[in-house]
Amino acid sequence: MFIIDVIKKEDATGELKLLYKMIERSLGFVPPHFELFATIDMEAMKEFAAYNVKMLSHETIDKNILPHLRLAIAQKECRTYCVGFNTKMLEKGRFEIDARQSILMQKVLKALQDTEKFDEKDISQLKEQGFSDKDFFDLLNYATNFMAKSKMIEVYLKKVA
Repeated sequence: MFIIDVIKKEDATGELKLLYKMIERSLGFVPPHFELFATIDMEAMKEFAAYNVKMLSHETIDKNILPHLRLAIAQKECRTYCVGFNTKMLEKGRFEIDARQSILMQKVLKALQDTEKFDEKDISQLKEQGFSDKDFFDLLNYATNFMAKSKMIEVYLKKVA
C-alpha cells in the first residue's frame, strides 16, 4: 500500500502499541495512514490523534460532518486513497448531518475552493445559524490540515503502473 514499510498495529510495542490502542478505542480501528504517520513521526502522530479526538468532541461542530467534508475535499483534490477511505466510512456508518451543519460545511468548502468570493456575508450567514467565528475557524483549520495530510498520504502510496 505504501512505498515504505509501516509498523502495523499487530507489530507495535511499547508507546506505539498504547497509541494504537487509544486510536482503536476512539475510531474502532487503526487506519493504515495512521500507521504510516506513526512509523515516520510518532510525536506528530500523537498530536494528530489528539487533534482528531478534539474535533470529534467539538461542542458545536457535529462529528458526522467530518467524513463528508473530507470526502468532498478528497474528491476535489483527486486524493484517491482518501476518497476510498472516506467513502467506505460513509458506507459503513450513519453519518447524517442536519441542514445547519451542512451550511457550515458548504461555507468551509467555499472558503477553500473560491476564496476570493468568500466574504462578510458568508460569516453573517454562519452567525445566523448560531456558529461563532471560532467554530468556522476550527472547521476551516481541520479542512486545511486534512488537505496537507491527504497530500502526504498520496506521496507515500505505491504507484500502480
